[in-house]
Amino acid sequence: MRARVLTALALIPPVLAALFCTDEWPLLVLSLILLWLGAQEIDRMIKGKFALPGALIHIALGFASAWLLAAQKLDYRFLATSGAISLALGLLGARMAAQKGSSNLLLDFLAGGWIAGPLLCIAALHVHITPPWWNFQTPVLLAIVPLWAGDTAAIFAGKAFGKHPLAPKISPKKTVEGGIANLVACILAAWGLGTWIGTTLPQSLACGAAAGILGQCGDLFESWVKRKADLKDSGTLLPGHGGIMDRIDSILFTAPAVALILLM
Repeated sequence: MRARVLTALALIPPVLAALFCTDEWPLLVLSLILLWLGAQEIDRMIKGKFALPGALIHIALGFASAWLLAAQKLDYRFLATSGAISLALGLLGARMAAQKGSSNLLLDFLAGGWIAGPLLCIAALHVHITPPWWNFQTPVLLAIVPLWAGDTAAIFAGKAFGKHPLAPKISPKKTVEGGIANLVACILAAWGLGTWIGTTLPQSLACGAAAGILGQCGDLFESWVKRKADLKDSGTLLPGHGGIMDRIDSILFTAPAVALILLM
C-alpha cells in the first residue's frame, strides 16, 4: 500500500499540470508517453506485436477526419465520436485476441484503439476549453477525479463491509459492497466537481454514473484479458500499481462517455 500511495503522489502532479495547461503540447507529450507504454503492454496481454502502430493509426485517422470535416479547424465533437468508435474497435480486437490466445495484424491494429480512442476523447475535452494559459476548471477532470474518489471508497468499503464477490472468476478481491461504494462516491465527486467547473447538474450526475459504472467495467475487462494471458499485471513500471494499463484501465472506459456527455 505504501508503494501504491507514493507512486500515485509522484504521478498526480505532472498529470494535473498537463491537463491544467491550456496549451496542447504538455498533454500531447503525456499522451504519446502513455500511448507508447500502454500499447506495448497491450501487445504483451494479447500476445501481439503491432498494437503501437495500430494505436498511432487510430489517432491519426481521428485527427485527420476531424480536421477535414471542420475545414481545417479541429472539431472536438467529431473527435470525441472518433475516440469512442476507436475504443469500441479496440475492445473488439483485444477480446478476440485474448479468446484465441494469439493475435494477427488485424487484431493488433484494432486493439490499438483500446488506448488510442480514449486519448482522442481526452484531447477533444482539452481543446474544447479556452485560454488563459492555466485553467483549473478543465472538464477533463470529470473523466478522472471521480474515479479516484470511487477507487478510494471501494477499498475502504470493501475491507469494512465486503462480503459478496462482484466478479470472483475475474477479480476475486472485488465485492458488490465495494462496487456500490465506488458508484456512490463517483456520483458525489462528479456532482461537487461539476458545480465548481460549471457543468449542469444532469451532466455532472451522468458523468459520475459513467465513471462509477464504466470505470469498474474497464478494470474488470483488463483483468479478464490479463487472466486469459495468465498475467497478474500488465507491466511492472509503476510500483504498487503494476503497469500503465493497470493504472488507466478505468479512465479508458470513462473518458469517451464523459466526452460525449459534455460535448454532444
